[in-house]
Amino acid sequence: MTDTSAPATPRGGRSASKRMAANSGWQLVGFAARAISGLGVVVLVARSGGPRSLGIFQFALTLTAMLPFFFGIPSLLAREVARRPADGRKWVEAGTLISLAFGGFFTLLFGVGAVVVDASPETILAVPLAGVGMAFDGVARVQFAAFWAWERMNLEALVTVVQEAVFLLATVIVLEMGGGVEGALFAFSGSRALGAGLGWMLVGRHLGGPTVPRGERQFLRTTLRRCTPFAVNDTLTLTYMRVDSVMLGMFKGPVAVGLYQAGTNLVLYLNVLARCINHALYPRMSKAWPDRLGDFRRLRDASYRAIGLIAMPAAVGCLLLAGRTFHLLYGSRFNRAIVTYQLLVLVIPVRMLGNTLSLSLSAANLQTRRTVAVTMAAALNVGLNLYFIPRWSYLGAAVTTVVCESSLLLTYAFYLHRVAGSSDLLRSVSLPGAATIPMALAILATRDQHLLVSAFAGVAVYGMALVAIALVQDRGSIRQQPVRALVNLVRPA
Repeated sequence: MTDTSAPATPRGGRSASKRMAANSGWQLVGFAARAISGLGVVVLVARSGGPRSLGIFQFALTLTAMLPFFFGIPSLLAREVARRPADGRKWVEAGTLISLAFGGFFTLLFGVGAVVVDASPETILAVPLAGVGMAFDGVARVQFAAFWAWERMNLEALVTVVQEAVFLLATVIVLEMGGGVEGALFAFSGSRALGAGLGWMLVGRHLGGPTVPRGERQFLRTTLRRCTPFAVNDTLTLTYMRVDSVMLGMFKGPVAVGLYQAGTNLVLYLNVLARCINHALYPRMSKAWPDRLGDFRRLRDASYRAIGLIAMPAAVGCLLLAGRTFHLLYGSRFNRAIVTYQLLVLVIPVRMLGNTLSLSLSAANLQTRRTVAVTMAAALNVGLNLYFIPRWSYLGAAVTTVVCESSLLLTYAFYLHRVAGSSDLLRSVSLPGAATIPMALAILATRDQHLLVSAFAGVAVYGMALVAIALVQDRGSIRQQPVRALVNLVRPA
């Protein structure tokens, strides 16, 4: 069967820029779908059953997300297929086989493990259900990685929108029928199975025929060996990001998990904005390394600048609107977690910029250094949580998160600086940071108004301040148009 993978990458600066912008836009569509469904389900479960139900739901998803269901395949597949599109079928078929094998193994492991440790009846049912969903999600991510390599992220967005719409609608139905946490997890697993099936069909269509999970023994062994640093990195990344919720469940119970996750969900979903940008850049960064180091640096710095423009106002807005946001979404039962959420908001720009650094290291074949950095962060996270959680519960977990995220960002930046040189990292946060000062004043001035009024006022003032800063930075555009000045804030020199 002929490999008819996606069209070749267009040549020329303008067409390349347009394609990257379009792919970022499609990633944003996928982000919006995930955010709406994810936050919608969290709010529905929280309002239906309170902190305890949300805690059980999030504990199951968090615990199962800590293991490498797709064993590092997506990042490696996207990089290799971007470099050699003709090998697309071989990589997708091997990757699908690996993700199916690991997904089945880990799902069985969770089911048996919940019984062996004599977990509560709710947990014994919830954890394997979440594992099934994660296994299907791992298969889907392999298909999505092929879309990234082909720079056809509109296909991922299409599958994601359908999958998330089904997840949200099914959750509404099962909760109305009294299905509770178990019903919501059934909806999760079913939607992920649908997403994996749709992704598989679209990949097969673009490869000229359906793919079959298979691979030559030698190629599978080599792939597993090459995937291992990615898998270890993914696992440790999820460990240091999620172990706080698991340890909270062990030390303080599901209510503490529910209160903590009410805040972390709002923060974690914002990180997908960074992925919208970086997944569009990753194939091109992979191609640029190491022969076109200048192009690699420009792509890295463009990501820094774009993310800074988003992350800084997001952090300030979330910080100042925290109380009203919690009241609107969750109700008064979650008010005691507002301060914890405000502390977690501080890591929004740190985590988003860390995503650029992480993918840049992978594109530069430095995934082993990523693994070293995440290993140190995971060990630090577990150690600090052992001290902070027993004493300060979910607030202590938030303190640990801030410390670990900051240390990981600095380590990534050090590694990348050594191989790629200086960057625009500081500039990417200082300029939009200055524009958030009048934004904060606008939000505070409207604190007695509805949440949406304050949010709109803050965004409007931030936009005007940003235009003013852009015009000062690019005086040549004052006589032309502000749009050009704004574009130059993102475009590296």
